[in-house]
Amino acid sequence: YFCMPKRLNSDLSDGRVGSWTNEELIGYTKRESHLLVANEWDPFSHDKLKLSGRTLDGTKFPLDPQHTSPQLLFVTTLRDPLDRLLSAYLFFGAGESPSDFGVWIRRNIGRLPRYRIGEKGAFRCNTARYNVIVWRYSGGNLEHPVSRPSSQQQETQFPLPMTDGKLWRDPFETAIRALSQQDLILPMDIMSKEEGQEAMRRLLGWGKVAIKEGEGKGERESGHIVTTGKIQNSNAREYLNEEEYRFLWDANWLDNILVLWCRAVFLARLHCNDI
Repeated sequence: YFCMPKRLNSDLSDGRVGSWTNEELIGYTKRESHLLVANEWDPFSHDKLKLSGRTLDGTKFPLDPQHTSPQLLFVTTLRDPLDRLLSAYLFFGAGESPSDFGVWIRRNIGRLPRYRIGEKGAFRCNTARYNVIVWRYSGGNLEHPVSRPSSQQQETQFPLPMTDGKLWRDPFETAIRALSQQDLILPMDIMSKEEGQEAMRRLLGWGKVAIKEGEGKGERESGHIVTTGKIQNSNAREYLNEEEYRFLWDANWLDNILVLWCRAVFLARLHCNDI
C-alpha cells in the first residue's frame, strides 16, 4: 500500500488517483508493487466502478479482460464528521484555539471556487467543507455556499450551512448509491480495536494487521500513528462547547446520517452470519 502514488510522467505524488483515467490506474497496478492506492484529495470517480464490473445504479458492467485486469476492490474509511473536521483544522490550521476554528473554515470555504479536480491549487480547502462525505461520493456535485459574514455575524463564527433541498437531495442520493457499491467501508472509530483488525482479516483477507517498526510515531499498540506532527485530541465533544457542537452537528447532518448507516452495516457484516 502506498498512499501517495505517482502518476506516470509526472513529478506530482499526491494521492489523487480519482483524477486518473481508468487506463492510467490499471497501468499503475500492473507497473508497481503497490496494489492499494489512495485517492485522498479529489471526489470519488464513479467511472472507476467499471473496473470492478459495476455501475452506480448497481447493474453489472461487462469487463474487458484486456483493459480491466486486475479487477479492483473499493475500500473506504469514514470518520465522525465533526472529529474529522476538527482533525483537519488541528493538522492544517495555524492555531489550536477554538476561537480560530471558524476563521479557518471560512477562509478555506472562500477558496473553494479556485479548486479544480486533479490540480494542486486550493485542494486542501475541501477539508474544511461541511458534509464532505456527500461531496466526495456524489462525485464532487455538492455545492458549498461561499458568502461573507453578515453584519450580525462575527468573522470567528462558523459559516452558515446549506439548507436548500434542491441543492443537496440529488448529491445525497448519489452518495448513497456510490457508498453502496464500495466493497468495504471501515468506521475509523473502531478500526484500532479488535473489530477493526478482524474486519481487515475476514473481509479483506489480510493475514497480518500491524504497524511497521520505525514508521511514524504515536501509540503502536492502539494503532494511533501519525507520520508528521504530533498526536492531537480531535474529539469534537471535548474541544467545542455545547452550542458550537450542536451547530456543527446540524451543519453536517447529511454526513452524520451516512456515517451512522455505514457503521451499522459494517458491524452487521462482521457479527451477523446471515448477512
